[in-house]
Amino acid sequence: MQEGQLAALNALNARAKAAGWGIAASPPKGFEHPRLNDVCALWHDKATRRDMPARADMTARAMKPFMPQMTLIERARDSGKARYRIRLHGSVLARYSGDATGKWLEEVVDAQRVGAFAQIYDTVIALRTPLRILTRYQAPELDYLDGESFVAPLSVPTSGVPLILSVTYTKPRKDDMSFAPSFAPRTA
Repeated sequence: MQEGQLAALNALNARAKAAGWGIAASPPKGFEHPRLNDVCALWHDKATRRDMPARADMTARAMKPFMPQMTLIERARDSGKARYRIRLHGSVLARYSGDATGKWLEEVVDAQRVGAFAQIYDTVIALRTPLRILTRYQAPELDYLDGESFVAPLSVPTSGVPLILSVTYTKPRKDDMSFAPSFAPRTA
């Protein structure tokens, strides 16, 4: 990751900390959940020599192992304002957060947290690179979970704005004292 991209991640993390969003962004490496390493490798493999893979490269066959934990998000214009719509929300995610397919981000995320998700997606689009996102869920129905996500752009030939691919795995929160150690990368 280039210096400018790291500066953008540091700025995102500083905003998140100041706002109490309970998220942390980093380059896409050191995933705790092995499937996230797999989807990251697949994304890079499909990108070949391009900035990012096309949506069409990430076929249902290629994405099958990740589909239950996968979300596809599009940035759309609504009354001149950029908003995010969830185009696909995996079945495992829907079990604990409700089915969000076809809904605007504001319809499924608490108003105090919409900014966190929008900033993550804006950053992925601006940097045109994947990120590792750690989330300490704060919504009352999810506040017992921590999440780890691979969030990456996918190009769309008919649009200058990439789709966002997010693959998320959760685990029960083990502590309420410190956010960062919950998903500390494993060292070999």
